[in-house]
Amino acid sequence: MALEKEDLPKFTIHNEIQTILNKYGQVEVEKELGSMGVLLTEKKPKNKEITLLEAAQHFLEDEFSAYQSVSPSSQSSYKSETRSFCKYFGVNIDVDLSTNLLLTEVLTPEKLMSYIQQPKIAEATRRKKAAFLRTFIDSVARDVLSEKEISQLKKRALQLNEPDPQPPRAFTAEQINYLLNLSRLTRCALRNYTILWTLVGTGIRVDELHFQIGDVNLEKGWIKVRAKGRKKLAKVKRFMTKGAIKAITYYVNFTYSHLKNVLSETDYNRLYVFSDENGRNALSNRAIQKMVKGLIDTAIEDNVIQDKVWDSDRGEGVKVNYSTHSFRHSFAIYALESGMDIYIVKELLGHKSIGSTEVYLNLFDEQYQKAINKHPFAQLETDQLKHLGDDV
Repeated sequence: MALEKEDLPKFTIHNEIQTILNKYGQVEVEKELGSMGVLLTEKKPKNKEITLLEAAQHFLEDEFSAYQSVSPSSQSSYKSETRSFCKYFGVNIDVDLSTNLLLTEVLTPEKLMSYIQQPKIAEATRRKKAAFLRTFIDSVARDVLSEKEISQLKKRALQLNEPDPQPPRAFTAEQINYLLNLSRLTRCALRNYTILWTLVGTGIRVDELHFQIGDVNLEKGWIKVRAKGRKKLAKVKRFMTKGAIKAITYYVNFTYSHLKNVLSETDYNRLYVFSDENGRNALSNRAIQKMVKGLIDTAIEDNVIQDKVWDSDRGEGVKVNYSTHSFRHSFAIYALESGMDIYIVKELLGHKSIGSTEVYLNLFDEQYQKAINKHPFAQLETDQLKHLGDDV
């Protein structure tokens, strides 16, 4: 007996495909379809010449471009990189003047390498530019270059050597305690103290501190934040330790309780928890980073934090730049050291990939030494070792 066709609402498939395209972009959808062996019936015309200016405009304005599928902060970075790349070749995307410079004229290994390898550009900046160009080329060059040409171009010009891996640098428990005490001596001491407790007790990023009172559920122990890589309005849960819950509870009650009976419930819940304008606007990332840097600099001066660590692979001291992100590293590293399952840590940090969490398995050397000393073999005291004495 033949199966009857399900009576679906009209245009259901069209709407669902449109949703997927809006979320992932045309390039990623086509790649995925190709990997599944699904061939598109409509082929895009090849060898269609476009100028570099047209390519830049397409990247920034086309609704299916990779630019449209990333967060606002990433869009700002992409736009800046697009502007720099075009300017290097004499094209100003802000003035929007017509130019005869073709995209294919700049998409050569020699031209791309000259852009990436500009003098006085830091290695981290080179990597950022190379990563951007891989995305840019995927989005704009498929009408003028074949898949093989694009692959070879990226391999020859944009594949940089990986730097020596360095474990994320975290604070020790003693250093965190010292920073917390220092924060109580600053201007806006209670707010700064609570910010540190929130970073320590949740592992969130600095730009996720822009949450409102209505985003906080103290009874269940979580806050909702706008997470990295998510669209502007999307919020996700981040769980808090008891210390963070206690600190936020006290701070919110102390700072905003006088407004609870003045404002409507809706307006009260819209107040930003960390603010220098009575909750009307969120405290900026720069203000938070400046406050934390001041605390870290003081701790370095007091010789509580060392800004250089010995790198056994390089055989030299390496300067460490501590920041607000070091609290996130601390949260992750000590969670894993305590025996917490790595997949739980992944969810607490909001990582999309377990690979991002595995980075935190690179612990301090002293943590490795502490761990190996707990190995059963390290506890053995045999007659063969006793005769060596206590000095060995």
